[in-house]
Amino acid sequence: MGIKNIQKLRAFGIFQNHTNATAKDFGKYNLLYGWNGSGKSTLSKVFRCIQNRTHLDKFPSAEFIVNLKDGTNITQTNIHEANLNICTFNNEFIEENISWNSIVKSILLVDKAKIDERVILEELKIQQKNDAETFTNEVNEIRKLDDSISKFGTDSARHMKTSLQSIDTTDRYYLNYDKRKFENFINDNLEATKSENSFLKEEQIADAIYAAKPDQKSTITFTQQTVLQETYGKAESRLSDLLKTSVVSKTIQRILDNEDIKTWVESGLKLHKTHNSTTCEFCGNKILEKRIQELEAHFNDAYKAFQDRLEKADTWLTSQYIQEQTLPSSGDFYEEFKKEYIDACEALGKATKALNEEISVWHKILKQKTSNPLELNLTVVPITESSINDFNQIMASISEVIRKHNHKSENFKQETDKAKKQLELHYASTEVRSFAYHDKKKLAYERKTTNNTLQETIEQRSKKIRDLEDSLSNEGLGADQFNESLHKFLGRSELKLRFSQEKRGYEIFRNDTEIVKGNLSEGEKTAIAFVYFITKLMENDNNIADTIVVIDDPISSFDSNHLFHAYSFMKLHCERASQLFVLTHNFTFFKLIRDWVSRKNTKTDKNIANFYVVRANNERPRNSTYSDADSTLTLYNSEYHYIFSRLYKLKTQQVLETDDHFLAANLARKLLEAFLSFKFPKNRGNFANLFDVAVSASTIPEDAGKERVRKFINEYCHNDLIEINEDFVENLAGEGGAVISIIFEWIKALDEKHYSEMMEVVNPS
Repeated sequence: MGIKNIQKLRAFGIFQNHTNATAKDFGKYNLLYGWNGSGKSTLSKVFRCIQNRTHLDKFPSAEFIVNLKDGTNITQTNIHEANLNICTFNNEFIEENISWNSIVKSILLVDKAKIDERVILEELKIQQKNDAETFTNEVNEIRKLDDSISKFGTDSARHMKTSLQSIDTTDRYYLNYDKRKFENFINDNLEATKSENSFLKEEQIADAIYAAKPDQKSTITFTQQTVLQETYGKAESRLSDLLKTSVVSKTIQRILDNEDIKTWVESGLKLHKTHNSTTCEFCGNKILEKRIQELEAHFNDAYKAFQDRLEKADTWLTSQYIQEQTLPSSGDFYEEFKKEYIDACEALGKATKALNEEISVWHKILKQKTSNPLELNLTVVPITESSINDFNQIMASISEVIRKHNHKSENFKQETDKAKKQLELHYASTEVRSFAYHDKKKLAYERKTTNNTLQETIEQRSKKIRDLEDSLSNEGLGADQFNESLHKFLGRSELKLRFSQEKRGYEIFRNDTEIVKGNLSEGEKTAIAFVYFITKLMENDNNIADTIVVIDDPISSFDSNHLFHAYSFMKLHCERASQLFVLTHNFTFFKLIRDWVSRKNTKTDKNIANFYVVRANNERPRNSTYSDADSTLTLYNSEYHYIFSRLYKLKTQQVLETDDHFLAANLARKLLEAFLSFKFPKNRGNFANLFDVAVSASTIPEDAGKERVRKFINEYCHNDLIEINEDFVENLAGEGGAVISIIFEWIKALDEKHYSEMMEVVNPS
């Protein structure tokens, strides 16, 4: 477990409103550079709070979010639950552990001489380490499983939102469909998402999508037509009777045998009677009375009456054909009912045709009887029951489609909601099945239960380990270890610690006899504090590989020789730390650590060692933040590059705040002093002389601009006492921007090649 980033710091000292917007996530090695007053020490207090699992009393309203690499975070509300193994070196650590006038707190190192207890302790630690690794690995695996389930929820909600949104863009529930709604739906329909009945076929999905559309239609009026088997049964009976009926007549065989002659003769007989013709209208010959009587005997009254019955039967049968009914337009129906309705209409047409064809067979037979009423061998078969049933069932189907359409119109919201829920269940069930959601939820629960049992075992064993460590701990070993390291660090051995049983801590001795009571140099104090911290890292057999180490400026009072000792000492003891954070204002120390840890980065992993800068702005109140270090810190070997870059950025700002001018004055002094010391090395160490020599070397020595620079630096930089009057701020603001430009023009005039290359450094584009 490690720290990923400090996402938020609010009302935490100078960090009034820090948010980690652009800085890279922390790696194994993290180096933070910042001038005094930028907020480095305040930042170290954040780590100290996590170490102590408590708030700082001086920042009661502070808010913070520290993201961890395992995906969890530490905030002001849960800091008491933090379980990071973290050790922080800063002023609070020194004040808490060392009283320079009396005592240094003891260090409990494990006594290697107690062999049996050591064996038991080592066995317990091996078991603890193995179980802890198993537990941690399982936590990570469970987290991955939980993450995959969580991602499944997010992805599925997005998929469903896309599918459901396209149905009804006015429904806010689906318009804002998210992971929370999806998970709630799964929980509310747990068993349903396992059922096969929840899955829709393609045509069902299409119907449900249509059914969910928010376009309401009017109801449809329709009267269902029904044909009765009884009606056709009676008709068949009456028709059979007619076919079996004959009349008494003196038939003329030729007329009887020829339908066309019969029709022609019967019509002719009527015409001749109507016109009282005695001659044939066709051939003009006289019609014999005997022939008239023969014909009238053939077509007598009984015959005519029967023929009239046949004609009426023909007319009635014609009316029994199923007439094409005016049906509602398919466009009047909801989309999900259209196909069913159109199919029913097509089937109705076929059923009607089949029924009419059977009636037509009757009709043809009746026509034959009408043309020859004396024929007795004609018969008809009944209309098939299947034809009647088919027609009636199809009519019922049409009525049912219309009923469903009308039901939806009358209950529109209820029906569309039902369709949406049906689709939601289908989509959710599909997502659940494709992901094996139920199996993975069950697996996650079982693994968590098992791992919780393992955690209880680890906690119980941890108490046994602590008890054994307490019995094996030895303050004298701590003093010996400390003294050996301090003597190597200082290069001399007159200072040492001795454990006092009475004071339950260490007394500091000089030359083995003199108890030190405050008469230590600042360098000695810093060395003692730093070596004490490093030694304490090994207390109680603490494993440095499992420890996050934070070191805040351990070299503030060191000369250059001790600075290298501090670097080497820290590298020796802290290189294996789980994570290392070093905060410094000293560029030389920054460079030493930078060059060491930057080699840890590889082509495939460039996030092992990272570099940051801590800066405070110039607002009131001031507000600090940390961000990625720019190339002037990470690529070049002097603070000069950094100062040049900072001042140049002020030059390019369109508006400078009041505090920017104070910063500009200090940066200008540092930049000019560094540049001129290199340019005119004989006058190094005396800024006034350097300035005069540089003025003399200028092409225009009497340039008034250089005097403005001298006055600006002298008046606003490094003064012990600055007299502020009514015109002070106005003069400062009026001079600042102009002076910065003059300085860069002057550097360019004195060494144009140097200026050009520095411009490439600070402004590569």
